[in-house]
Amino acid sequence: MDITQILHDWGLQSERLIDFLSTLITLAIIALCAWLSYFLIKKWIGRFILWMVHRTRFRWDSLMFDRTFFSRLGLLVAPNVVLVGLSWIKWEKMYLVERFVGAWIVLAAVMLIMAVLNGLERIYQSYPISKDRPIKVFVQSVMIFFWCAGLIVIVGIFTRESVSTLLAGLTAFAAVLMLLFKDSIMGFVAGIQLGANNMVSIGDWITMSDAGADGTVMDINLTTVKVRNWDMTITTIPTYKLVSDSFVNWRGMAESQGRRIKRSIYIDVTSIHYLTPEEIDSLAQSDLLKDYIRNKQAELQTYNAQHENPLDQLRLTNVGVFREYLDLWLAHRPDINTQMTHMVRQLQPGPTGLPLEIYCFSAQQEWVRYEQIQSDIFDHVLAIVGQFNLRIFQYSDAPD
Repeated sequence: MDITQILHDWGLQSERLIDFLSTLITLAIIALCAWLSYFLIKKWIGRFILWMVHRTRFRWDSLMFDRTFFSRLGLLVAPNVVLVGLSWIKWEKMYLVERFVGAWIVLAAVMLIMAVLNGLERIYQSYPISKDRPIKVFVQSVMIFFWCAGLIVIVGIFTRESVSTLLAGLTAFAAVLMLLFKDSIMGFVAGIQLGANNMVSIGDWITMSDAGADGTVMDINLTTVKVRNWDMTITTIPTYKLVSDSFVNWRGMAESQGRRIKRSIYIDVTSIHYLTPEEIDSLAQSDLLKDYIRNKQAELQTYNAQHENPLDQLRLTNVGVFREYLDLWLAHRPDINTQMTHMVRQLQPGPTGLPLEIYCFSAQQEWVRYEQIQSDIFDHVLAIVGQFNLRIFQYSDAPD
């Protein structure tokens, strides 16, 4: 249909007015067709495909296709409709409009690629391996590449320069680009190292004192790592700092069969003494200690028979039997992992007395349960110490 002829038939005589109205009507028709194509893809085709994918037995299609995908697909189709329609218009400055439409197409194509990359990342995150090998850093690096490539192509469209010429010109600004993208470049390199060496994953508990981070890793991207601390605050750490600085990853503890308990009590050294026969008889009534005391006494009798001088003889001490009691008691607790190291040991005596350190691993790693087990152990230790005629050192008991 010739719009110019229709305008002539309506009685218009001015050629300039006819050309202007013809161009305006054509642009309106092109804009309407572009909008209809966008609306059709987003509202009808998109909804139909989403309805279909939600009824398939596959998981990946539901993760790949969403409303954003079809919205950006519509944004890509619409300028192509406009570009086809512009060929109907005869105007000497039409190349300017075509350049803007070309830039629109490039921008829409990049946005569609972003939607595809986000969909691929969602598919990958649906698999357990994504916890140990996150790819967000690499996805964001690819996104930056496409955005930069799209920007170069758009500049080329407006300047009518080839991409190779523009790239050659960018080398002169290499130092400026390095400065602008310093964190992204360092983050990309750090992301490769973190992933290749499996140093940190989403869900890991990490501690980084310099950054004030002590909590669970929420997100790892190209420039930052987000950590939710135990007080529910969020700490943001530059990704490259996880490579350049030291941090503690508690994943090994979480993946092991136990969580370490390492705490000391301090014995007042003035309460340490040799056990009397009455004390030995009393402690030998314990199911845990009776075999130990019987075997130890037989061993000491054999040794002492060869040494008549009391200074050379060996005897049981209350702190030694107490230490053995704690070791046996820990070994019989079901909430202690006896397959891992467990012991009660003496540390260097000091102004606060003789430290007895309990070193073992709880069978539960969950924080609340772990603290309950640890508290139960030391509740018992502090209460039972008096049965061995020992005293816990504390400053209030120190002589004036």
